[in-house]
Amino acid sequence: MKVPTLRQRPLVLAAFTAVTLLAFGAGPAAADTATFRHPAGPASHAMDDIYRAVLGVTVTIFVLVGGWLLYSALRFRVRPGDPDVEPPQVHGSTRLEVGWTVAPVLVLAALAAYTLDNVSTVKNAPSNAMIVDVKAQQFAFSYVYGANSGASGKAPSNGSTLVVPVDTPVKLLVRSADVAHDWWVPSLGPKIDAIPGQTNSTWFQADQTGTYEGQCAEFCGLGHATMTITVKVVSKADWNDYTAKLQRT
Repeated sequence: MKVPTLRQRPLVLAAFTAVTLLAFGAGPAAADTATFRHPAGPASHAMDDIYRAVLGVTVTIFVLVGGWLLYSALRFRVRPGDPDVEPPQVHGSTRLEVGWTVAPVLVLAALAAYTLDNVSTVKNAPSNAMIVDVKAQQFAFSYVYGANSGASGKAPSNGSTLVVPVDTPVKLLVRSADVAHDWWVPSLGPKIDAIPGQTNSTWFQADQTGTYEGQCAEFCGLGHATMTITVKVVSKADWNDYTAKLQRT
């Protein structure tokens, strides 16, 4: 095996430093590709925090283990002129073995505890949440407002756009009229399957006004790519005006 020479050593160290800086510098960018795009509510924020916690722990472990491995390879390598003598052989270390067994267990336990602590935020909608019935069918979602909405039994004025008030929990009751679909707006919260003969639920609460886009996340036929989702979040005053108009129709 060819080992780095004294001249090559600075280059190896520089390469490792560059990789380390790249790993840490790319963390936020990698997180943006693996997590929610601009989370805009409690559920999406909770899931985004979990992803970033796991990413941070794994990158840290990679750098520590990789750094120690590279240091050991350079520090204890065979150098030109060293006597051909076998180094002392160490067989087993109770402390070391206990340490590298307990440390991963503690890390996994901490991540599991942090995840479970956030599960209720993601899963359980507040009791006062606005109810919206969501019907999936090839290749569109339709909506009907339910309890706590002020427009019970009414559909949005634009059938393909769900309008909701800001800072208001919204519980979705999702079902399918034909095949399996999946309702997902990345900025607002988790995916939820729409399955024929079954009603599934999820919830979100948008903390700022605006338009949020999503798409069916389950391949459902030739028109799957056109099965988009639009959620428009309006102020409380605009919502009151909106529901008043719906009630008059």
